[in-house]
Amino acid sequence: MNLQPVTIEAIPLGRPLPWRLYDRNGYILFARGEQVKSLEQLESLLGQGLLRDVDAPPQTHETGDWAEFIQSANVGIFPPNGIKPQPGESVQVRLVNRNQQTYFSTRLVGYIKNLCILVTTPMVVGTPLIMAEGEPVEVRMVTGNNIYVFQTTIQSMCTNPTHYLHLEHPTEVRVQKLRKSPWARTNIGVMVADELGTHEIATIINLSPDGAHLRAPRSLGEPGKTLLLSFPANMEELATTLEIDAKIKHAYAPKVTPGSAASMLEYGIAFSNVSASNALWLKALVYRHIAEGYLA
Repeated sequence: MNLQPVTIEAIPLGRPLPWRLYDRNGYILFARGEQVKSLEQLESLLGQGLLRDVDAPPQTHETGDWAEFIQSANVGIFPPNGIKPQPGESVQVRLVNRNQQTYFSTRLVGYIKNLCILVTTPMVVGTPLIMAEGEPVEVRMVTGNNIYVFQTTIQSMCTNPTHYLHLEHPTEVRVQKLRKSPWARTNIGVMVADELGTHEIATIINLSPDGAHLRAPRSLGEPGKTLLLSFPANMEELATTLEIDAKIKHAYAPKVTPGSAASMLEYGIAFSNVSASNALWLKALVYRHIAEGYLA
């Protein structure tokens, strides 16, 4: 799985999505085939991050993550060896027999190995989702660096002291490694030079150890073009200037804001030939911004 940021402009409105739309933690916001109804709906989700899997296989006639994971993932157990999911972790639940792709967000309450898993009851506009004992569900959660997907049934539904579900402990769990690098929101000025030595000032608005999302007032080139980035890096009392080779992977439509006289161009770039020293600086910068609450 290779999750990369998606701009709002690249997401079709009122038409079936050609791919799943994820948040920054790898949870599904919109399933493939669902429709995003309005721009306001997307803007309300910006804080969670908007990403898609650029390595996702073509859509099949089967539905749900389970069908996709059967062909691409390893079989594991829950909880995985060496991993202890903590109460409060995010969990997604899909109702298998209702012919829909919607995933409802819940939280892990706890689990008894080989017996049951407890999760909060999904809420819809502040009201518990109507479900039935014995109803099959598909469960999806990210723990550690892996995505775990399994099918199970609702053993019982409880309302005291709060609404929560007892799910039957799964006998088979599909595991897929989450390969996305962490992304952090930034506002770093960067000098961009192309192969001809032409310079342009841009801004790094998202940064990962493997690449960045740039915003520039003028064109930086087409996908495939090689660039040299130069930008400052500061950690505590240490400071340096990073010079990193990069290649344009994606070029996005101009971002137009109401009342603005000029539009901004956006680019997804991948770093290349990164030295060990620069790689360490990049990771430090990303995790510092994440620790400060600027997770992309």
